[in-house]
Amino acid sequence: MIRSNQFQRTTLRGAATTPVALLLMLVLCGCAYTVVHDGAVNQTKAQEVETGIQSFRDLNFISQVPLVLKTRDEALEMMRKEIARDHTEEEIRIGGLTGAMTGVYPRGMDLKSETLKLLRSQIAGFYDPHEKEMVLVEGAVDASVWSSAAGMITHRDLVGEMLLAHELTHALQDQHFHIEQMIDQVKDNDDRDLALKAVAEGDATISGYGYMLGNLDSTSLSSIVGRMDDLPRAFAAQSAGVPSGLSAPMIFQYADGVRFVSEAYRRGGWAAVDAIYADPPRATLQILQPELYYEHRTQLVDIDLNGYQNVLKDWSKADDDTYGAMLIKLIIQRNLGASVPESALAERWTGDRMIVLQKDQALTILWIVAFRNEDTAAQFGTTYTSILNKISTPDMAHKVQVKDSNVFIAIGDGARQFDKLAPAVWSASVIRPVAPSGRSQAITAQSAPVSKGCCAASSVARAN
Repeated sequence: MIRSNQFQRTTLRGAATTPVALLLMLVLCGCAYTVVHDGAVNQTKAQEVETGIQSFRDLNFISQVPLVLKTRDEALEMMRKEIARDHTEEEIRIGGLTGAMTGVYPRGMDLKSETLKLLRSQIAGFYDPHEKEMVLVEGAVDASVWSSAAGMITHRDLVGEMLLAHELTHALQDQHFHIEQMIDQVKDNDDRDLALKAVAEGDATISGYGYMLGNLDSTSLSSIVGRMDDLPRAFAAQSAGVPSGLSAPMIFQYADGVRFVSEAYRRGGWAAVDAIYADPPRATLQILQPELYYEHRTQLVDIDLNGYQNVLKDWSKADDDTYGAMLIKLIIQRNLGASVPESALAERWTGDRMIVLQKDQALTILWIVAFRNEDTAAQFGTTYTSILNKISTPDMAHKVQVKDSNVFIAIGDGARQFDKLAPAVWSASVIRPVAPSGRSQAITAQSAPVSKGCCAASSVARAN
């Protein structure tokens, strides 16, 4: 998987979920007055925030978190080195091309260049779990995104302290819950990766706001949740032209993460929030619809996509991933419009798996997406076919086939062998319903839930 190992998380993966995070890299912009002054860290103010957030968040630091000051160029260079350590130029190329072929990115987008451009415009500070230190960016004084979203906290000094409290909460998460290790364990699954980041960001955001407000009663918590609606507008005003494939997953982490974690806090305070880390959501679907986590766990599936090897013998696997409900919703809205009713199809997602194959410079993408019922699968098959017809170049083959509640998609040169490929994949692939406990019972793609009417598959796309 193409990703960054640091908790700052400059993600460049195939699905390209979040190039942004630095877990909250755009949020320390207001620190310049009281936390950073005259080119130095105000250690007295920083210590005051550190002491206060421990008391407010009801967690104590196990070890000290040093604060270091970097220029914007120095911080960006750290990002460049992190990208170079974890991703080859070829991996970045594959990540960008995969995103364009599936509809996450616009065609021809330079993933590395766009990511670095976004980093430079937004980077202001981050917690580094490897060095166990807090990095602040000198001269990052524009807090427009978060001051406008804060609403009830408008004084710039207070905004800066709020954002430092946010980042220190990430340090507490690292020390108590090992969130970085949790994210590393799902490095082949963009969906679970993004769901975990939403938990971390939601926790840190309500902690930072609550620390400055002095409480998290029902009124203040509702105000914080409501203010998250301002983030898309504020981000668009400050970072015009950023592709939605880069910005939307970042905004999701904070806006939807706040809503998700706030629900836990309402139910049981910080103890309930802490409990999420012991039993984290398995999908962005549960972040988008918290009742599917808190009230009744939705039935999710794991998919082992197989059977393509003997058909596409000359191709080698370059990547594998799970996109999830959030990215599928993004693909639909980005290509068909933000308010189209088809975006609701993502809410009935239950699982997916994508394999990216490579031969020379060419890619083939194989993707199985599972839904709750046959009608949704059929609607998604039709919808995604229209998207592929819209975004594909004349020489890019693509094919979509629906079988019961599942959809098989092939994009690229390998799709030209779809007549042989589809039966082989349906026969060999395995779909496992995942129990809430994490235990699962294997179900082959030829038995329930796929087997009902398995011989009546309907092809809903074409190969160019």
